[in-house]
Amino acid sequence: MLMQNGKVISYSSKQLKIHERNYLTNDLDLVAMVFALKMWHHYFYSVHVYVFTDHKSL
Repeated sequence: MLMQNGKVISYSSKQLKIHERNYLTNDLDLVAMVFALKMWHHYFYSVHVYVFTDHKSL
């Protein structure tokens, strides 16, 4: 989910690839973050970006 000033701008999802189904939870969270950053990279040029997750180990 991409948010700005507390408001949702966009949602995104994807289906896991066969080899990604065996990943640990930590790795799946990182896969999701990388996917989102690649998808919305044009929003992030020359701005500060904060990534929030509910996973304690990240």
